[in-house]
This record gives sequence, C-alpha cells and structure tokens, in this order.
Amino acid sequence: MDWNIIWSDVISGTILLIIGGVGGWFAGVIKGKKESSTAIERKNEIYQPLINELKKYSQFDWDIQEIIKAELLKEIANNAYKFGFPDELQKKCNDLYQLIEGYNNINPVRIARSIIEDIFTDGYKAIYGSIVDGISYHSDRDGNEWEVEEIVEPVKIVGEVADEKTIKSLLNNEGMYSDEVCIDYENGLFEPIYSQLKCIYASALNVIIDGERYKNRTPVIEMQMLPEEYIAYYYDFFKKYNDNEKIKQKYKLREEIIYTSQAIIEELKDRIDKIVRIYEVEKV
Repeated sequence: MDWNIIWSDVISGTILLIIGGVGGWFAGVIKGKKESSTAIERKNEIYQPLINELKKYSQFDWDIQEIIKAELLKEIANNAYKFGFPDELQKKCNDLYQLIEGYNNINPVRIARSIIEDIFTDGYKAIYGSIVDGISYHSDRDGNEWEVEEIVEPVKIVGEVADEKTIKSLLNNEGMYSDEVCIDYENGLFEPIYSQLKCIYASALNVIIDGERYKNRTPVIEMQMLPEEYIAYYYDFFKKYNDNEKIKQKYKLREEIIYTSQAIIEELKDRIDKIVRIYEVEKV
C-alpha cells in the first residue's frame, strides 16, 4: 500500500471540497446580492413611482373635471410582460387603467355646454315665442325644392360663446352664486343667480353681426328683468347637469378609481416593506 498516494488523494479531495464549498458560498453571496439588487431596483423604479402616481387619486379631494394622467400605470397595463406582477396585482392595475380610460372619455365641459345650449333654446323660445328666424328656399339641379327653417343667430352661436374657462368657473362654483336678480321691485326682493350663466346668455343675445348688434324680436312675455337674467334664474342648470347620466357615471367611476387606487397602493406598500426589511434594514 502506497501511503504517499493515499495521502495525496485525501489532500486533493479535501482541497476540492474546500474549493467547492467556498465556490458555493461565493455563488450564494452573488445570487443574494443579485436578488437584493433586483428587489431594491423594482422598489425604486416601479413600486414607489406607481404609488406616487396613484396617491392623488386614492384620496377624495379631487373633482370630476380632473383629467387623470397615469403613464406608468398605462405602461404596466399595456405591457405586463415587462413587469412580472403577480396575477392579482396585475388585474387590479388593468382594471384601474380601464376605469381611468372610461372616466377620461366623459367630458364635463362638453356636457355642460350642451345643457347650456338646451336651456338657452328653451328660454329663448319662452321669451320670444320662437327660435325660427325665417324660411329659406333651396333647390338642386334636378329641380327638387325644399324649405329650411333658419334658426335665430343667438341660439346658433350660444355654444360658441360658452367658452371653456367660463364653464369651468361655473362648475367649480356650484352653490356659490355671484350675482342676483330683482324679482319684485316693489318689495325689493332679490334672488341669486350665477354670473357665468348670465354672461354667456347675454353674449349670445347681443351677438355682433357685420358690425351691428343682433336685434331680437319683441318678447311675448312680461319680464321684470333682462332676458339673460330670466333664463339664468328660471332654468336650473345644475339640476340638469347633476341629473345627466354621463355625469352620474363619471362620479361613479371616480369613486371606483379612488378605492382601486387605495387597494393597489396598500399592496405595493406591503411589497416595499418586505424589501426594506430583508435587504435594506441596518444590522446594529
């Protein structure tokens, strides 16, 4: 028996075991560092930015005029493969993005402008008896003839003079009247109205055409106030606005957005908390 060979084999085996152990330890350290780096990177570049993006919309202090911009959420919803979110969290993000899309597609200013046009049309008809300015006659090359009722200019242009800034001011000041109208001069009785509506109606009624103010016909009703005051007082804009189905839907979507954002934020905070505890807490 050659003891030299035996001892050589033992020593070689021991060295290999040591090298293997050290190598495994280093591999474990490298793997741990890689996992730590990846987790911290996801925390800093995905989880926390998404919390920051959704934080505002998880609270109740914003109204339906707000246009929601959530670019990171959009990227997560449209390119899920890049982020590797768990199925449940990914579904919440997808659902929230769809809610936001539906919410943003409803335009309160456009709806308000349409209501203003309808109210003004009804008010004008009540005051002046008709919105028809006259009849125009038309024909084509084939000898066909037809008549068209021409609508009075104020009704035609009221939507144009109802500018976005004035409408937003009106919507932002529901319940806060900024003007008043006298409904009983003998007793000095005044009632509040919205100056924004009065201004829009007055601009339409006094539209300038070819350098001259449009001349409305004689009112068919007795009024103790200006026509624009009459329409602003007797026609309840905010009742029509708040009863509008699209506006109701937008409020409902807003509420769902708030609660879904809260749920996503809580889950993201739990993930960040675990990352911090495992990889970032100082060992004292």
